[in-house]
Amino acid sequence: MDNHFKKRNHLLLIAILVGLFFVAGKANALTISPVRLEISGDPGQTLSEKMVLINENNATETFYSSFANFEAQGESGSPAFVEPKDDLGTWISTISTITLKGGESKTVPFTVTIPKNAEPGGHFATIFWGTGPNKPGEIAIGAKMGLLILLSVNGDAKEDTGFLNFNTVNKQFWYSTLPVSFEYRFRNDGGDRIKPQGPITIRDTIFLPTKSLDANPSNGNILPGSTRKFQVDWINYTRANDYVAPVGFFKKFWSDVSYQWENFAVGLYSARLNVAYGTSGEHAKGTVFFFVFPWQLVLVMVIVGFLVIWGGRKLIKRYNKFIIKRAHRLDIK
Repeated sequence: MDNHFKKRNHLLLIAILVGLFFVAGKANALTISPVRLEISGDPGQTLSEKMVLINENNATETFYSSFANFEAQGESGSPAFVEPKDDLGTWISTISTITLKGGESKTVPFTVTIPKNAEPGGHFATIFWGTGPNKPGEIAIGAKMGLLILLSVNGDAKEDTGFLNFNTVNKQFWYSTLPVSFEYRFRNDGGDRIKPQGPITIRDTIFLPTKSLDANPSNGNILPGSTRKFQVDWINYTRANDYVAPVGFFKKFWSDVSYQWENFAVGLYSARLNVAYGTSGEHAKGTVFFFVFPWQLVLVMVIVGFLVIWGGRKLIKRYNKFIIKRAHRLDIK
């Protein structure tokens, strides 16, 4: 196996491992805070920053630092890590090892030295902490945790961003209940990251505001040279993770009725996306329509309404008869 193929396997494996550990916030024994840092500076400037490392194990552990540049991978915003032969991964300095007792936490300083000839715009790297030392020229494989660093070098960076589309997921129009999932996509051909910010406003059949959703709840960035897809869900009530669907038609029917009641929505709705992005504050807008009809809940409401009306009429008739009889007896007396 040649070195190029071996290195590609190493990078692929570490990308998978780090992706899993970023979601959980831990890498076996280690927690890092923060997990993402967004900073800016001028060419020639040295930035001083810090992070906190926490050993979650009971035993003493030694952790080793390493660095990697990263770029966007696919439309999910997941980072793809590469060996830092230049750029931000080579501008960062910190201690090479740290030993932490079980449950111990320490603040670790690090610096980012921006070269005087650094290109304005976005530069992206990660400080990794792992349980094994690195081999020369390789990104070590093993249990790792990393701090994502997104640096903007001040200057005249190119801005070229395109809003691609906004719709419901799979362009679905008819829903029996919430959630309703929306997605929109941006393309960034500029020199720095962009972060869309703004609401998705949902209006009911008569166009009254019903709900306002954060269009970027994870504060995700779109890195240069990439397209990113954002997904936002409208839901008011979520079942517990250990929820098990009941067996049997009637039990499942009533479970669905209860869920639809907690997530009550019925009729024609519109969703309006309005997000700002870029240094000039440009806006991307889009509108989509969809229909929600919780038929199980509506059926129960119709039946209950019928019973209430039918029972009410019966009661009114009985009451009228009672009044007439009483009046007749009074007349006789």
